[in-house]
Amino acid sequence: MENCSITLNIKQTVDGMTDESELYTRGEFRLHKGAYYIDYDESEATGFQGSHAQLCVEKGIMTMTRTGSTFSNLVFENGVRHFCHYGTEYGECMVGITTQELSNRLNENGGTVHLRYSVDVNAGLMTENEITINVKM
Repeated sequence: MENCSITLNIKQTVDGMTDESELYTRGEFRLHKGAYYIDYDESEATGFQGSHAQLCVEKGIMTMTRTGSTFSNLVFENGVRHFCHYGTEYGECMVGITTQELSNRLNENGGTVHLRYSVDVNAGLMTENEITINVKM
């Protein structure tokens, strides 16, 4: 059941080159047992068409689970490096996710989550990312 509009502003830096994009979609937003859930279907614009994304935002931690044509389970926690499962159309791998900033300004009416993190493979920096997720009921 879609009950909200979701905007994702994405900034990704690889080898000093920065790419920015904005994605608009519809999805579901709900509060369940103290955590906010944001669900939406991925599209060709994200490169994960045929997949479903679920964000679970709690105090100080956010998990992103992608299911469908690819599977990923990413964990974001301020100042912590997590080893996470990341799936692409080319295969699956383990990556390190180090979160520099996770700011949660969600309430029962929607709101914003801001995230800055880096992704590494075999301890070698792959990308630096910044995402702002806006939810409007």
